[in-house]
Amino acid sequence: MAAETDEFLLTKSNASLFNNPYTIYKADPSPEVDAAWEEVSKTPVLALSVEEIRRIGKDPEVTVRVPEEFGLGKDMFFGINDGQHLIHCLDQIRQFAHYDYYFQDKWGDMSNIPPMHAAHRSHCIGVLLDALKCQPSLNMVTFSWMEEQEVPYPDFNLYRKCQNQDELIEWMESVEIKREVINKWDFPRPADAKVLPIEPELKKLQHVHGMGHNGTWP
Repeated sequence: MAAETDEFLLTKSNASLFNNPYTIYKADPSPEVDAAWEEVSKTPVLALSVEEIRRIGKDPEVTVRVPEEFGLGKDMFFGINDGQHLIHCLDQIRQFAHYDYYFQDKWGDMSNIPPMHAAHRSHCIGVLLDALKCQPSLNMVTFSWMEEQEVPYPDFNLYRKCQNQDELIEWMESVEIKREVINKWDFPRPADAKVLPIEPELKKLQHVHGMGHNGTWP
């Protein structure tokens, strides 16, 4: 799997307080900014082998298999890359940070956020915190003297050893299941599938609010 690559790239981060040098990912919302975030946060559905499922500590017996009629072989399983999911979650939080642009016309006041969307927001905050705590950066932010500033000014630009995301994207494209094949998960549950109990909060949303996971991805 691409995640096992030993190649690292020495990269200087662009972490200035202001958007200078410019990056589209820190720019105010616009159709162009949305297109850039949509591209960088893609979470294609992947076909994983039974060996890969076991290697990541998952149980094939409770993991959804890719139907053989999809033409991808026997004992293949659905998955998405966690790193791309984290970027997707960052994009969701970015959108909530610009609530007026993305959601005001749809929901009005923030108190009107639908419960499933509020749960999605909290989920994203939680998974990003877990990831940062799991792999805490050991880099150090230093300080410099800056004209017209009376106190030391932090230099957030750091050198990082980064895995090659282009390699990850290339690997994902090689095992991606096209969305037109999945068709929003429009295939029956096998009669012998092991079924997990529903989460209480999801059950409440379905029975009280008529909301549930609607098959869109992620």
